[in-house]
Amino acid sequence: MLIKVYNGTTSTGGRSLCESCRNATITPGARLEDEIVRCEAQPMTTPVLIRFKVTECSAHLDARLPTYAQLLEQAWILKPTSGRRQAGFVRSSDLRDDEFRQLLSELHQSE
Repeated sequence: MLIKVYNGTTSTGGRSLCESCRNATITPGARLEDEIVRCEAQPMTTPVLIRFKVTECSAHLDARLPTYAQLLEQAWILKPTSGRRQAGFVRSSDLRDDEFRQLLSELHQSE
């Protein structure tokens, strides 16, 4: 996987995308301008050190947004009528483990 970082920040006051990225590890120093930013977007490789503020990145994953697993945990799932339950919406957290695994396998098969 190739990561492309385009430009630096357009102004000196702009914030770096790395500050909101799930792939970044930021270690601040004593002064405001002292920090080490490690990008771990490429799995199974050595983290890349970023020495400038980034404005665009092809591997940016916004940490402020929920992950797919978090969305699935909060989702309401429409279950068809079966002998045991009526049709209706069910929280994914209310499903038994075997029902949850079956739901995930059905989702992957439909993709």
